[in-house]
Amino acid sequence: MDKGGERRQPRWGVPYSGWFLQLFGTVSARMIAIIFCAAGPMAIIASFQAWNSYRHTLQAPAFRADMAISRIDLEVRHDVDHIGALLSSVSRMSLDENGFVRTLQMARSLTGEFYRLALLDDEGRVLLAVNGDTPLPLPDQVPYEDLPRFSGDVRVVQLDIPSQDTVRHSYIRVTLSTPIADSLGTVRSGFLTAVMPVVWSRHHLQIGDPRLDFMQKNGTIDAWIIGRDRTLSPLCDDCASPGPPPPDAVRWLGSMTSVQRETRQTLSLGDAAFAYGPIEGGVAALTMTRRNLAETRALVMFVIWLFIIVSLLGFCLIMVTQSANALLIAPLRRLTASVERWQAGDGVFNARSNWVVPVEIRQLARAFTQATRSLVRDERRLARAAVRQELLLKEMHHRVKNNLQIVASLLNLQANRIRQTEAREEFAQARDRVRALATLHRYLYAEGELFSMNMEHFVTELCSQIMQAAGHAGGGRLDLSVHAATLELEPDQAVPLALIITEIVSNAIKHAFADGRRGTISVRLERVEPSQARLDIADDGIGLAGGYRLSGEERSGIGMQLIRGFARQLGGSLKIIEENGTRYILLFPLKADEAGGLVR
Repeated sequence: MDKGGERRQPRWGVPYSGWFLQLFGTVSARMIAIIFCAAGPMAIIASFQAWNSYRHTLQAPAFRADMAISRIDLEVRHDVDHIGALLSSVSRMSLDENGFVRTLQMARSLTGEFYRLALLDDEGRVLLAVNGDTPLPLPDQVPYEDLPRFSGDVRVVQLDIPSQDTVRHSYIRVTLSTPIADSLGTVRSGFLTAVMPVVWSRHHLQIGDPRLDFMQKNGTIDAWIIGRDRTLSPLCDDCASPGPPPPDAVRWLGSMTSVQRETRQTLSLGDAAFAYGPIEGGVAALTMTRRNLAETRALVMFVIWLFIIVSLLGFCLIMVTQSANALLIAPLRRLTASVERWQAGDGVFNARSNWVVPVEIRQLARAFTQATRSLVRDERRLARAAVRQELLLKEMHHRVKNNLQIVASLLNLQANRIRQTEAREEFAQARDRVRALATLHRYLYAEGELFSMNMEHFVTELCSQIMQAAGHAGGGRLDLSVHAATLELEPDQAVPLALIITEIVSNAIKHAFADGRRGTISVRLERVEPSQARLDIADDGIGLAGGYRLSGEERSGIGMQLIRGFARQLGGSLKIIEENGTRYILLFPLKADEAGGLVR
């Protein structure tokens, strides 16, 4: 807000309404916003599709690794079901030990010597075993908890057995109950068990077996079997070993909780993806796959398409911005510069335009030219009228001041002709009130202000004038102390405040210092809050009650009525304190000016 109380406007005459309008206040910014709104949806859709393809491409290795876990679990389950069905078929034959030997040897040869078969007695002790060239060490007695509980129950148990290379390989043992006959035809209970390795061997699989896909040299998928003791062994024991997993993957496996080890988990590290998951038999598998050539090309194409989209959008923005600057913004700037020169008073507005400028801007320039010429004529006429009005107002204040001084002089002359003391004092009080108004109008005339006046010098002169009229000017038995702040008030507040000061100071001179007493009258006007002022007038005389008692007047005389009435007119609160004299404290609010601020 400026000194005159007018709200400041921005450069273009439109008040700012926030950062949004400041950001999009120019034509270029709005053109860019329009382009974004028009081309943005298409760019967003294209970017979303490219991002979706990119995301699926990134997730493809992890998906393949997870599918490999499912494939391994399916194959192991198939082997377990196959050996379970084989053992169930053998158990239904009710063979003796020799028959079991021949049957198990034939079954082992038919299955490619992939399994290790054994016959157990009813307490789990090994009666006979068919191991082949590489016997599988079995305990002398299978633990009771690993044996089936009833006929038809198939018990599947995971085993970790060390091999010759000191690495513990994982095996699955399948056990079911079977009857065992002897030469006399007696039948007793026993168990058939088969131990199969979880890892695969190339020479055990037939040509065309789909598991051979996992065993290709330099294949796309590497797989490891994780034993019960968390050791890792390659899925294929006679293939090209994939080597141990990367250290980050090993740390990832070690950081899994017991709950996570029971569910599928995936991890992406660079261009490799890992998948972990439990499989049949209580073991788990870890698979790794890398991004293939097609996926790498898809990622490169994503980057290329993203660069193309961003480049095309940026190129379009640059072209549209430059075109808007040349065809729209530059003419508007020239038009604006012409308006600013006209506002600075450099003459009549005259904006030049040619055929390059759009028709709408040319029409706007012509309309501005006509309007500014009319405004110049009106401003000149208003300036002359304002000068005349200012002269008339000054003359009015001057005449009002003179008339009030004449009225005060007439009242003074009339008072000198009156012999009664009370009537003469009433005329003197009326004279002082008129002189206070005359002084007020003199200040308004001298300062040339219509809506406010400075109370600092006015209050000092008014109090001195009252002391001089009472015959106490230039010192004597009464001293005057005036402290008035630089406070500007409207005339509507200055008039009642001046009359209140006149009444209180006159009453103090008249009643507070009877019988030739000496004393001091202090007047203080100050701002106590941004929107509140205080008038404090005190004397060290005999007090308000004593002064009225000696003079024989009532406390509810016209003077007090005027003081209280003017206080109500100011909208303030008046407090009178009678202690070591009399003190008047008036708190009143400061009015707001027309622009919404406070007078100073």
